[in-house]
Formats: sequence, structure tokens, C-alpha cells
Amino acid sequence: MYLRAISIGYAVPDGNFDAAVHSVFQSALNLRLNGENNLLTLLASGEGDLPQGMQLDTPEGFSFEEFQTGELAVCKEDILHFENSSLTVQLSGARRWKCDLPALEFDPRDPAVSAAWSFVWEALNERQRLSEAEIIVEELLRSNESARAGVPRKAGEAMRDLISAARRYDLDTSAVSALIGLGSGLTPSGDDLLVGYLAGRWCTVQGASERAQFIASLGETIIQLSSQTNDISRTYLYHAVQAQVSSRLANLAETICRGENPEPLSEIAEAAMRVGHTSGMDAVTGLLIGLVTWTRLEASYF
Repeated sequence: MYLRAISIGYAVPDGNFDAAVHSVFQSALNLRLNGENNLLTLLASGEGDLPQGMQLDTPEGFSFEEFQTGELAVCKEDILHFENSSLTVQLSGARRWKCDLPALEFDPRDPAVSAAWSFVWEALNERQRLSEAEIIVEELLRSNESARAGVPRKAGEAMRDLISAARRYDLDTSAVSALIGLGSGLTPSGDDLLVGYLAGRWCTVQGASERAQFIASLGETIIQLSSQTNDISRTYLYHAVQAQVSSRLANLAETICRGENPEPLSEIAEAAMRVGHTSGMDAVTGLLIGLVTWTRLEASYF
């Protein structure tokens, strides 16, 4: 089967590369580049863009599940071949994708922006409650006495410590350590919270050196501690440190920062929240918290 790549993320190498299949899912396949820790991801069409992704123009009903872990893959002259599969991927001509979170400049003093943030906050809480998610953002930021035991309580304590540290511009390494790898699944909840939180932080730098320095320190700490989590989650954390996240999360951040009306905002928020079982909701939780940590908007909510 010969497929064309629709888009490729900024982290996909420009030249030739060798890799091996790391993990296989119905609509995604992860490759580990030889000699590197981070992953590349082949995606079925409609899955959105990733910093490390190659979104393919796949036919309806396509699945990656026939691939085997460890299978070798070689890319030469923009053509990706697999050792034991008939799939061939053409990378040339694909659109290069990269988000620009720092350019968004979240401004909660704008009533439309404040209203957009509040709209997504309410939509997120409703979705988390209806789906009986382990983490519910309103409960996450309450005191330990009222938080549910286990992951919610640990995540809430760590997020509150991280918020306090950000307001002091004094990073609390223990809060980051408590979040990385916290929870189960392909991307643990603690990691998803951090990815979203970083996305929100990047939208608020606005040329302030003190903020930029704090985010840089946070990123360095996350990279240093990322061995606590799995390969897939570590890849997302690595790119979030570089201000690069999925197109669905980046689109939501942009829509909030532009103060969009509820109709488009609802659709874009839903697309971001429905990623995975709870990963999307956890990332949006982190995003909303990250956006307002250095503002007064949070006073009415947490």
C-alpha cells in the first residue's frame, strides 16, 4: 500500500533516518529513531497533528494493527519503507506543521478572552463529571481533606504547589517529581497535566524575562525527571518543553486567547477533551490552570 503524508511535525527529520516500530495502535504507530530516545508517530487521517507526527492520507477503515513491534523502518529520499510490511509512505510534499504558543499572548483583561476561558472551564468540569473521570478540575484544586484519595489527591497537592511556586517565581522540584509518571495508561494523568500546564504557561510569557526564566527552569526539571515515565509520555513532555503540543490542544489555546464565541469554542474544546480515555481532559485541565496562574482570573475558580 502506498500512502502520502498530509502533514509532518517539526521534529520529523528532514533527511534519511532508520527506526524500529516501538508500539502499535489502531490509528497510530510509534517509531523509535536509532540512537535516540524520543519517538516519531505515524497517524491515520483525522487524528490531528503532533510535533513528532506524520499524518497520512489513509483510506476509511485503515489500521496499523498488522505491524509488529521491533519491525525495522528506513526512510531514504523522503520515502519510508518497512521491513515486513507492504506499506510505503511518501513524505515529500507534506505540509510542515509547528505551533506558536508564545505568539498567542493570553490577556484575561479582555472580556471576550475571560469569557472564553470560563466557558471551557465549565465545559471541562461537566465532561469530567459525566464521564466519571478520576481527575475533576474543580476538585483537583481543593484542599487535601476534601480531595479523593489516590491520584486525584496527589495530583491536586502537586498542582497547588506548582501554582504557588510559579507565583513566587521559585520552582518547586518536588511538585514536578510528584506529577511525572503519576497515574496509569499510555500517558499518565500527571504527565498530561504537565503538558497542558506548559502549553498554558507558554501562552503567557509575553516578553517577560522572569516568566521566561521560570518556564525554562520548569522545562529543565521536567527533562531531568522524565525517566520516571514511559517512552510515549516522555516524548510529549519533551516537545511541550519546546512549546510544541498537539494541534488539538494548540487550537484550543489559540481559540481561548482570541476570545472566540461559544459555538466554535465548544467544538474545538470537545476535540481536545476527547483525546484518549482521559488524556485530553487532563491536558485541558493543565492548560486552563497554566493560562491563569499569573493572573487574577483564577481567584473566582481556585
